[in-house]
Amino acid sequence: MAGKGKIVTRYVAQSGDVILKGVASVVLLLGAELALASAPGDIVPQGNALPPATWQERNHPDMPTLPQCDLDGARAVYKMAELPETVSSEIARVFASGGISEADGPFNSTDFVDGPVPRRRFLRGYRSGDYWIIWFEVGGNAGGPRTIALRRFIRAPASSPAFQARPGTIFAGDLCAASKAILAGVVSANGG
Repeated sequence: MAGKGKIVTRYVAQSGDVILKGVASVVLLLGAELALASAPGDIVPQGNALPPATWQERNHPDMPTLPQCDLDGARAVYKMAELPETVSSEIARVFASGGISEADGPFNSTDFVDGPVPRRRFLRGYRSGDYWIIWFEVGGNAGGPRTIALRRFIRAPASSPAFQARPGTIFAGDLCAASKAILAGVVSANGG
């Protein structure tokens, strides 16, 4: 056998108004089987509401401090309500699964799903030429700030311009550098 190990972790699982607390241990035998044993602890009745401080931490964390970004004359907006309707409707379509909240609004900043709070939050938007670059944040362990670009297109010569999400423009990390890259024509290889 190559090796073995034991992982012990505490867990809290909630179903309705009951919280189950306990310890789960996993025994790993490399090249062998995985066994899971759980030792449930007490069942503690709770209301459906989280304590206010816990709810605030999970669902309404402070807005991140973001640097100003000089995108060669791009117009910045700091609220989704300031976006044109054609842009905000495309954002709503793209993020229909999980939703997106207004800047400084509540959003689920954790991996723990706790009610109908959106999984994303608007941070900022920039209009540059045929693009709107949207900065947003995603909650969870692999979350953080992201970009997505919407590009203007015209369906027919007589119609008004509309915007569509451009594949390959979801980037994480330095949002200003990502925005400059998008405007220079860079897209991600995985189409994100």
